[in-house]
Amino acid sequence: MICKRIIRIAGLVLLLWLGAFALDCFAVSCLHRSPVFCVQHQEKTHFSGLGYSFDAYSHPISGAYEYVIYVFGCALTSTMTNAV
Repeated sequence: MICKRIIRIAGLVLLLWLGAFALDCFAVSCLHRSPVFCVQHQEKTHFSGLGYSFDAYSHPISGAYEYVIYVFGCALTSTMTNAV
């Protein structure tokens, strides 16, 4: 009985985390806006969530929106360019 309750709670927490991560990824990659469930650091381009973070800004020359998504410190996807 206790084991089932623990599994349900852990599953619910995991589902909520995945939902927040998916919403933030959608906001950054598709809508080109800052993430909803993240805190912005003093540098205006870094946002941190629970186990994931984003570096997002407009490219200074081309104006294109660029971002890097990190999950537990590992880069998951990136649109950053080194083009000048």
